[in-house]
Amino acid sequence: MEAGMMRSALTEISAKLAITDVRDVQVTDVVEDGVGGFVRALRVFGEPNTSAGPALILEVQIQSGTKTDLDITTPTLSF
Repeated sequence: MEAGMMRSALTEISAKLAITDVRDVQVTDVVEDGVGGFVRALRVFGEPNTSAGPALILEVQIQSGTKTDLDITTPTLSF
């Protein structure tokens, strides 16, 4: 690890992860997976590397045979 670079911690708690120092969360569009189903990803980014931009901490890819199964419901959004 480079000097002065923060590292995000991942802690497994049962079936949950607690991630610290999150700087960005991205959810991709639902796309066809090429085998008759659909896929989307949830990406969690941490502290940026020196010049490489935000560091990817975790990517979770979810897949289903039905596109609407991958819809994401959130509480009232406050962007």
